[in-house]
Amino acid sequence: MNCKKWLCLSAICLGAAGLLIGGCGQQKAATAQQAVKVSTFKAFTSNTPIVYEYPGNVAAQQQVPVRSRVSGTVMEKYVSGGETVSEGQPLYRIDTRQYESALAQAKGTEAQAEATYQNAMDNLNRYGQLIATGAISQQSYDNQKSAADQYGAAVDAARAQVRIASDNLSDTVVTAPFAGKLSLDDVNIGTYATAGTTALVTISSSDPVYVQFDISETEYLAMSKKQDSQNSWGDHLKLRLSDGSIYGETGKVVQVNPGMSSGQLTVKASFSNPDQLLVPGMYGSVVSDTEISPNSILIPTKALIQVLDKNMVDVVTADQKAEQKVIQTSGTYGIYTVVTGGLSAGDMVIVDGQAKVRNGQSVSPEEMSREQMEQASAQKAGNQ
Repeated sequence: MNCKKWLCLSAICLGAAGLLIGGCGQQKAATAQQAVKVSTFKAFTSNTPIVYEYPGNVAAQQQVPVRSRVSGTVMEKYVSGGETVSEGQPLYRIDTRQYESALAQAKGTEAQAEATYQNAMDNLNRYGQLIATGAISQQSYDNQKSAADQYGAAVDAARAQVRIASDNLSDTVVTAPFAGKLSLDDVNIGTYATAGTTALVTISSSDPVYVQFDISETEYLAMSKKQDSQNSWGDHLKLRLSDGSIYGETGKVVQVNPGMSSGQLTVKASFSNPDQLLVPGMYGSVVSDTEISPNSILIPTKALIQVLDKNMVDVVTADQKAEQKVIQTSGTYGIYTVVTGGLSAGDMVIVDGQAKVRNGQSVSPEEMSREQMEQASAQKAGNQ
């Protein structure tokens, strides 16, 4: 009798436990099927300036090592590394003693040659008078004329040596070949400079400067084909500095070269730099925003999900479920990205909560207006 009671009691307990476990499972299933709350935004159309940004770096248009034309020891430095100099400004002075001596010697040789030549010319004049009276032969006159010509040539050669010696002496003062900024690796006083070999300092031009960036061949061809006489790609480029501000001068593409990797082009844009704000080595983003896309579809950039080389978005379907779509994009406009394929105007894209939903999952959408989206973006930027 006791055993029967025990078996009955055990059966009742097991049945209750089964009901409890079954109830918990059903509750969890119900919870899993609950719609996930997400924020959405309706894709809209607009005539939009297409903005392309390319990371780049500032480079000097000219950068050359400054070398002396003459050899000798550096005796004076008129500048220090890092300074900005103007064209023709003295930088260094090479030891002048041997060049002063060479110039004095060349001038002495010139004076001697001129005296000899003058004496020969005086004799030639006298020979001219004598030959008229028949006192000397024609051969004597011709010999004297030949000697005078030789002495005249010696004068020309001596004068050339004076010019060379004078130039060498002038070249002992090394000047800046153009206006620019000196590097920090300048040599010290006492350094022996070999003509045409020893780099005394490197000078980089500072106005204008290049901003160099890479672009794909596909992008370059597409934008080049869209240009017209009124609106040419590469004519009115902007530069976004590392602090987010836009540089005050616009730039222009001046050179397009093959890039380091296949399918890439390296572009050089020239920017004026009157205030020397741009320094070689600085980073920035080249901005092209002259292209207008009529009736383009816009969605917030934050809605994009990047998977490998694809851009995707989560869209809310008519039955309130999340559906992932692959889309094609073309540039940005402020906080928005321009969609060129895979999405239609009026589609609801998820802008917050993408990480919480799976494809086909039920969602509870809360739509954000353009004003709310732009205010939220501005507030976030202000807090950063």
